Amino acid sequence: MRIRSMTAGDAGEVAALCGQLGYPSTPAQVAHRFGLLAERPESATFVAEDEDEEAEEHIAGFVHVQGRLTMESDPCAEIAGLVVDEARRGAGVGRALVAVAEAWAAERGYDEVTLRSNVARERAHRFYQSLGYTITKSSHVFRKAL
Repeated sequence: MRIRSMTAGDAGEVAALCGQLGYPSTPAQVAHRFGLLAERPESATFVAEDEDEEAEEHIAGFVHVQGRLTMESDPCAEIAGLVVDEARRGAGVGRALVAVAEAWAAERGYDEVTLRSNVARERAHRFYQSLGYTITKSSHVFRKAL
C-alpha cells in the first residue's frame, strides 16, 4: 500500500467509498467536489492505494484534511473525511491515512488536529481513541436548505 495525493481519476473509487459510509455520491459529484477542494491550499485529500496492479479496485481508503479557522478558537487542522474500504478495515489503512493527515497539518504549523464522528460509529470512536484522540464534546448538526 502507498499513500499519495488524490487525483481527479480517483473520483469513481472515492465515490464508492463515500457510499460505504452512508454518503451516496456519484463519480461526477466527487469529481466536482475534488475540483473545488483542489483549488484550496488549506485542503488536501490523500488516498491509500493498493500496489497490486491486478486488483479490480486500487483505492483502499481516503482522508480529507483541511485548515479550520474560527473566531472563537485558534487555528487547527480538521480531518473532514476518512473512509476505509469495508474489506480493508482493521488492516492499518486508516492508521496510515491519519498519520499522513497529521503530518500535513504539522508541516503547515497546526498544533492540533480535530475530527467529527457520528455518535453511532462506536468502532470509529475506539479507533480514534487508540490513536490518542479524545472526545471533547457532543453536538447537534443543523441544516437548512436555501
